[in-house]
Amino acid sequence: MLDVNVPKWLTKGEINTFNRDEMAGFLDMRDITEKFGRVDLMPDEVLGIDRIFCMVGTNRCDYETAEGMARAFVGHGSDGLVKIANASLCGLKNGAITEPAATAFAYRSHSGYFGIVNSEEAYQNLVRFLFGDVRVDIWMDIDSATLPRDLDGVDKVEALYQIELKAAPRGKRWFLTRRTAIEDSPACRTHSEIVSGAPERKQIYLSSVFLSKRAIVDKKNNSLAYAMVVGVKVPDYEIDHRFWPNGHYEGADLFRDTAFLEVTPADSPNGDWKVAHWWASRPSAVTTDMLNFANASDGKIQLKLAFANPNRPGIAGTLRLVIRPWE
Repeated sequence: MLDVNVPKWLTKGEINTFNRDEMAGFLDMRDITEKFGRVDLMPDEVLGIDRIFCMVGTNRCDYETAEGMARAFVGHGSDGLVKIANASLCGLKNGAITEPAATAFAYRSHSGYFGIVNSEEAYQNLVRFLFGDVRVDIWMDIDSATLPRDLDGVDKVEALYQIELKAAPRGKRWFLTRRTAIEDSPACRTHSEIVSGAPERKQIYLSSVFLSKRAIVDKKNNSLAYAMVVGVKVPDYEIDHRFWPNGHYEGADLFRDTAFLEVTPADSPNGDWKVAHWWASRPSAVTTDMLNFANASDGKIQLKLAFANPNRPGIAGTLRLVIRPWE
């Protein structure tokens, strides 16, 4: 609430339930909270992180509880009640944080007429999570980012890169996951993090997508396919914490393209899977791999689609897809 911890004394309507210390108490994780300072961790001995799915709403505007006061206090980057940054979980095993739970995003509010609960997006994601055949975790690994030439040699320059993703299965008119800057739901990294930050800050989890044979549109084609619209917005550059307007054009893209993934499951449990992937901007450069998950050490195989904008400003990196059979 207002990016601060909910006060313990705010007991009316049990609002203090959302206080981090209170949550740590009734979740029996005070030791974890003291060590990591967060309550969004799931110990592996309680429930494996692979068995959890998080559906995150990103539309605060349609959450009408308390005449709209709730969304006003929670603020942007929320579903009206819960901050997007606090709406998903990570695993905890042997005292170390492991990986994020499968997470999808939809432009829906916490509840109400346009809420998550009765939404098409939540239903389609949950059905695929429970009964799907393929899981794909979508990551972006950023290798480099360059500033405009006019900022060469300028000190105290900072920028916030907003990374967008929209993923939709073939033949459907809705998105399984949707993260956009205009809806306050992109993944974000600063220029400092990309240039000189810790390596893990350059590896950005975007979302997870589940595909199901039951939802195949063309019954003559047993492959499962979906498209991912990937974008990075041109950031608002700052010099010594002040906005630099000289080269700013609102809404411009640093990079935008659509990636396609088509997966044909194996005919037998230990057989090879056929996986094809390509960028829309390079339709003739289709890469096809025969993958055998039975031989993978952890049952997962990674595919990488490199991207780059060599201009100034620019960005380069890899869209990394972690694929595994799902049941």
